[in-house]
Amino acid sequence: MNFSMKEEYITIENGRIEENGIPVFTDLNLRIYKKQMIGFIFDSIMERRFLQEFMKGNLFLSEGKIYIEDNRSDPLEAGKYLKNSVTFIEKESKLIENLSIEENVFLFTGREMLIQRRKYLSDLKRLIQIFRLKLETQKKVRDVTVKERVMIELLKAYAEQKKIIVLSYMTGFLKKNELSDIFEFIKQMQKQGMTFILVEQFENILFDWTDEVVVVRQGRTAAVFDSATVNREQLYSSLLNQNTKSMAGADCFDMEEDEEREPVLKFENVCTDILQDINLEIEVGEVLKIYYMDDESILNFIALLKGEKKPVSGKIALNGLEYSANHIIEAVNMGICFIEESPYDNMLFYNMSVRDNLAMALSRKVPFFWFKNRFVKSVGQLTESFNVEDIARVRLRRLEPSTLQKIAYYKWYLYAPKVVICIKPFTETDIHLQEITVEMISKLKSRGISIIILTPNYSELYRVDGDIIYLKNGKMIDENEVYQTLYKK
Repeated sequence: MNFSMKEEYITIENGRIEENGIPVFTDLNLRIYKKQMIGFIFDSIMERRFLQEFMKGNLFLSEGKIYIEDNRSDPLEAGKYLKNSVTFIEKESKLIENLSIEENVFLFTGREMLIQRRKYLSDLKRLIQIFRLKLETQKKVRDVTVKERVMIELLKAYAEQKKIIVLSYMTGFLKKNELSDIFEFIKQMQKQGMTFILVEQFENILFDWTDEVVVVRQGRTAAVFDSATVNREQLYSSLLNQNTKSMAGADCFDMEEDEEREPVLKFENVCTDILQDINLEIEVGEVLKIYYMDDESILNFIALLKGEKKPVSGKIALNGLEYSANHIIEAVNMGICFIEESPYDNMLFYNMSVRDNLAMALSRKVPFFWFKNRFVKSVGQLTESFNVEDIARVRLRRLEPSTLQKIAYYKWYLYAPKVVICIKPFTETDIHLQEITVEMISKLKSRGISIIILTPNYSELYRVDGDIIYLKNGKMIDENEVYQTLYKK
């Protein structure tokens, strides 16, 4: 799309943004147009967070120029404009659950909007009708689906006369068909003059729905691509300056091909109140990916492995023996461990040292292992890349997310369980964290650890090699049914 004659909402030239005197952006150049859909990719979480804070009006340019709607503006005035004109739609809801849809949409819309409430209520009903949404405006928000919640937040932004909406990692909480509905809705809102900024993983929906893709790397605007002509290799090269081959493409666990191997983990006709006839098996050092299309199915699957639920029928075997864990501690002791979503946030203890975090699980398996030279040497080799002077003293709160991500995986690398269950491992929008995750999965494989990846995001299935199982409404389905569900009209 050609924006040369379009109205500009925001222009930044050679922008510098600092936090406590430390530069985060040193050469930020942006043009955000009316009615545009622009995608952003960042090479670090910190840059993404700080640009979002800037767009919220909480941070200001310390150097450079900023223009608001074609007029030169000072940083403070620009901050006020952004605070009033920009809204964010993220995984966490900003709606009040106990209020109705109508009340949420028109809450905080101001005196003028209250006076014209009938007009805007009419617009709300008209938009709901256009998109054939089965929404009752008096319905409580607590009773709506995630997709409906996003729709309501979009309608609320329209009622509040917001000009720019930032959509943060939509693929992390919406399915493919839901995203299509949302973006069809957004196309109509663009016609009303609204602009959308999409912050996403590079391999997801940026090409399909955006006009331009901006790559921000090392505090600078590295490149701006036309979405219609750019390919993934160009984008990846701009972001990382390296080739695109998967770091976990090769199976590093060396075994004789002709050797008959017993599955490490096997499900035989397993049924629960939700799951029906689940059959799967995974061998030593293999990766199995499970793409699930509803939360209830995968929660049941996880509960079986954590020992929180028992099969109604069928059999689960670990190394040929019946799997009988009754809670997660027993599961870990038997050799099934879990890496939760965003593990550097959810699995580590920030008031403890690097060494203590790494050692916590292993110390239960090998008491006093710090007195055994081979373990001390192994830990030392693993932590060389951390750039930490003393792993026994340094607390996690001083470390970068990339190092924390490694610690979360190395914890189980040292423990060496039979199977590691990775729950939504590629959730992070930080491309470097994703690459570190791929690298760490490769390291687990090289140690002979079997890995099961659980993801609701179809595009994440091909980050790592391995067999794929598709799960929907408690049943295993084939790939054709997945396609029919994802791409049905």
